[in-house]
Amino acid sequence: MKLAALWQDPPPPPAPELDGPVRADVAVIGGGLTGLSTAYHLAAARPGIQVVVLEAETFGAGASGRNTGMLGPGVGQSLAALVGRLGAPAAGALYRETLRAVEATRDLIESESIECELQMSGLLLRALGARDRRRLARQATLMQSLGLPVEVVSDESLPVRLPAAGGDAGDGPAALRLPVAGILHPGKLVAGLCARAAARGVRLYQRARVREIGAGRPVRLSLSSGAEVTADQVVVATAGYTAALGLQRGRVLPVHLQALATQPLPPAALAALGWAGREGVVEARRIFNYFRLTADDRLVFGGGAPRYHWGGRPPADDAARALPRLRRALDATFPPEIARAPVSHVWTGVIGYTLDALPAIGRDPRRPGVVQALGWCGHGLALSVAAGQWLSQLLLDPTAAPADLPWSRAAPPALPGEALRWLSFRAAVGAMRVMDRF
Repeated sequence: MKLAALWQDPPPPPAPELDGPVRADVAVIGGGLTGLSTAYHLAAARPGIQVVVLEAETFGAGASGRNTGMLGPGVGQSLAALVGRLGAPAAGALYRETLRAVEATRDLIESESIECELQMSGLLLRALGARDRRRLARQATLMQSLGLPVEVVSDESLPVRLPAAGGDAGDGPAALRLPVAGILHPGKLVAGLCARAAARGVRLYQRARVREIGAGRPVRLSLSSGAEVTADQVVVATAGYTAALGLQRGRVLPVHLQALATQPLPPAALAALGWAGREGVVEARRIFNYFRLTADDRLVFGGGAPRYHWGGRPPADDAARALPRLRRALDATFPPEIARAPVSHVWTGVIGYTLDALPAIGRDPRRPGVVQALGWCGHGLALSVAAGQWLSQLLLDPTAAPADLPWSRAAPPALPGEALRWLSFRAAVGAMRVMDRF
């Protein structure tokens, strides 16, 4: 068993390290999906533009290579909560933008022939009990009232055979299916974007950790290696690691999630599941699990309670500690012939979470040469790729107004101090457990 993400085996493509001064039109900090997509879109829109991507480790080393590869719509904690907070028109507009993000990701993969095992299979939100069924019934009604695509799934038509949910059809459906969704191999998507960006002239550097961002224009970036990059504009695409650059301190919470992958399931076990459509599945709870099959018939299983470590620093054996929790959840979710499958990989990853569970996409008011996109809050696969196009438009046309959406902002709300932050996070997770149970 490997304590590493499935998608990073084999590792991402190599890239040189930066050992001298570099001048560029745009410097992108962060070699995940947001940064690579931005670099690609800049080079595609303006041939000849000088773009460099600076990755502190290896490409896709962060959340981009540590998620479960489920491409779906959504933003915030729930659509109902968004409607309650923003009103139906704004919440509907946000959700529709996330649908376009899924479609933009699909279109980019197809137009550039990126082999990343994309399958537009749809996504299932699955009930576990009567309370979940009622929540799904309310969500279906809400989505239909807003004109959003959704399909109600009965117990008889549920495409994957799992232990029966509590309650019955009188409480609500067994699941909802979101048709504009799919699954893919995020590591291969990262590698594909690296290759397509490089083919358009983007210079990619790994082991290029930025230590300091200058406040003037052009913007000077100091690297830990002693090298320096000077750029007219800078993109910060560092998600949960942004505070290390001195930006968004106290505004982005580095939250740790966990996942595992099994060895390929035997044909008999796959046949027992009846999972022909290979939809990604997400449990309709506040503390939930999510799972999908890979192209080589592995089961990828993640979720459970998100974790915040004091100061954002996880223990060195974080993945090993996560394995027993994931195995217990796997045992409770699947029949024995699936749950007993040997585990091949287990990993944890950091996402950037904000107090209001919404991203922040826009210019830094203190550094007019810097634009940022962060705070995907668990919805980053589609949004991070689509953000590349949004950010490139902001960079190439400084007079362009950002989209009139709640996430178009310079910064998310401030979080409380460390002690209160840690206690509040644990209390919130505990409260969600209680609400799911009772």
